[in-house]
Amino acid sequence: MPILTLVLSIVGMILGSVVLFIHQQLAASQGAYTSFCDISEGMSCDAVLGSTFANFLGVPVGAWALVAYLGAGALAVYLMRAGEKERLPVATSLLGLTGAMLGVSLYFFFVSTFVIGVLCPMCLSMDAVNLALFAGSWALFRTIARSDRTDFSPGRILGAAAVATVLSVVVLTVVQGSSGPTGPITLEGIKENDPRFYAFYVSQPIVDAPIDERHRARTEDAPITIVEFSDYQCPYCKRAFLDLSAVLAQEEQDVQIIHRNFPLNADCNPAIESRNHAVACEVAVASECASRQGKGAAFSYLLFTNQDDLPTADLESFAQQAGLDVATYRACVDSPEALAAVEKDVQDGLDAGVESTPTLFINGRLIKGGFSRPEQYRYALAIERDRAAKAAAPGNATP
Repeated sequence: MPILTLVLSIVGMILGSVVLFIHQQLAASQGAYTSFCDISEGMSCDAVLGSTFANFLGVPVGAWALVAYLGAGALAVYLMRAGEKERLPVATSLLGLTGAMLGVSLYFFFVSTFVIGVLCPMCLSMDAVNLALFAGSWALFRTIARSDRTDFSPGRILGAAAVATVLSVVVLTVVQGSSGPTGPITLEGIKENDPRFYAFYVSQPIVDAPIDERHRARTEDAPITIVEFSDYQCPYCKRAFLDLSAVLAQEEQDVQIIHRNFPLNADCNPAIESRNHAVACEVAVASECASRQGKGAAFSYLLFTNQDDLPTADLESFAQQAGLDVATYRACVDSPEALAAVEKDVQDGLDAGVESTPTLFINGRLIKGGFSRPEQYRYALAIERDRAAKAAAPGNATP
């Protein structure tokens, strides 16, 4: 039985190494990397490992997993060589460790399924390994305790494991919930806290943001303008939208968001050959009609938070929830003007170099793929405010 535990630990270390590699590639490319297990909208390692939940105390969860599997493997080896008096304490330690690992797996399964809304194949594989490790450790503990004729209570052991699991989940929730900057952000602070992001961000090209006449009046007096090209069936766009919305809810009211559609569907996007995002064009037209009634942000929130249901969703019900005049909405979605506006968004995006979604223009700075962590949007806004202030000061060069 210890041999099986050792084998499972080795398998876990291999899976953890792959998860860590994917995480590092996503971080290095700021989300542009695509792994082998980016299977579909609802099944993607990249969406989960590129999220803010993929780090704990600043360390990738894959690295924590490697340490845990290494510990489980070391205990299994120790158990194979342990004397009679040492076997039960080692088995108890192994049971406690694997119980905590299973608790953490349950936490991240909940986050992946219900918070991010995407399943991670590699994470699910690690969940299965952790479940098998806990079951094997429990069987080992029970066998050794009985052979040693030790009076043990399964209820107490399971109760202790349950308490450890709850504590693990509470600690993870508190730490994850409190991650990110809370006070004023300075350039020096960004360089110190996330130097790789700062170097990446300031190296991105600054171009003329694709703003057409429909939106120009809204941006003339805005210190910071973000033009976002997105697809409502794109999981990365959902993450970017929700992360950016959360940041802007806490930021100064000096940021103007311009949403432009870039459906990844050949029916309305000549640069796309497939129709995998089957309703992307239809939903884009609906969002254009919502924007014409001044309800674009509310409608977008409903679309993204119900992303998995979009292929069969009644878009008119979303229009009602967003407070649209339904008769006007119906007339709009049936009009050629709305589709023409979406097609113009697509063409303007192609002319500006948009190739994938999400693509952002933050005061003209071209960002492909959005950011991997919500706080990086705050960093970007701080950098842009500093750039705008220096540009407005006589004699100062723009950084």
